[in-house]
Amino acid sequence: MITTRLATLADLDAVAALFDAYRQFYEQPADLALARRFIEARLQRDESVVIVACNADQAIVGICQLYPTFCSVEAKPVYVLYDLYVDASVRRSGAGSALLRAAEQLADG
Repeated sequence: MITTRLATLADLDAVAALFDAYRQFYEQPADLALARRFIEARLQRDESVVIVACNADQAIVGICQLYPTFCSVEAKPVYVLYDLYVDASVRRSGAGSALLRAAEQLADG
């Protein structure tokens, strides 16, 4: 069973590890310290929203990072989905779909 929720700073280590793996997927060198600093800064400054996917044991197995911005045409706030990553060991578990649904719900407000 996969559940989703908003990440908090208490989730920083788990989110940073997945963010580092995400960056490696896109052929960036492993750098957990960089990943941790980046995610920590985004969360502390409210510059992004990170949704986490958790397995039945409540371990974080996926992340989705969205950046808030605005739509001038609709004259309202919107979110840009920029990062989505699910640990390779749980792919095809529905975690990615759950993250996308949670992102859509957040965006619809």
